[in-house]
Amino acid sequence: MSTGLLFDADDRVAAWLFNGYGQKPMKYDRALGLMKGDKLAGAVLFHHYNGSNVEMSYYGPNTATLGVFRCLMRFVILEFNASRLTVMTPKRLRRNVKGFQKLGFKLEGVSRCYYGGRDCARNTGVRFVMFRDGLEKIAKLPAASDKVA
Repeated sequence: MSTGLLFDADDRVAAWLFNGYGQKPMKYDRALGLMKGDKLAGAVLFHHYNGSNVEMSYYGPNTATLGVFRCLMRFVILEFNASRLTVMTPKRLRRNVKGFQKLGFKLEGVSRCYYGGRDCARNTGVRFVMFRDGLEKIAKLPAASDKVA
């Protein structure tokens, strides 16, 4: 079964995430649902938007596809007009680390004690960034420099 995106249901998606994943409620700018058929199977939160950067948190096992990421990159460009997208993943989740690199995200650094109070590999977060040209490439949108004025 393919994965689709649910737009304009931010409160419903965020409540599903906070309740279903035991995630502590946090401030977010937008929330998109990941749908399998007619059921929510995951959520994507966009948060800490500052005018040029937006952070993305992705929750949903077995929902990540190139098509989903293509739509998410289009959303980042069209909704936020962001020049960069930041994601964090636990260092221990090597599949996520390799997946972000395969998509074209660049390693920006690590944050120790990001996922817990003890300084160990389990609690280390890995920060990745993708800049506007990479977002446009995945989104298959024309680069800003290609547009006619």
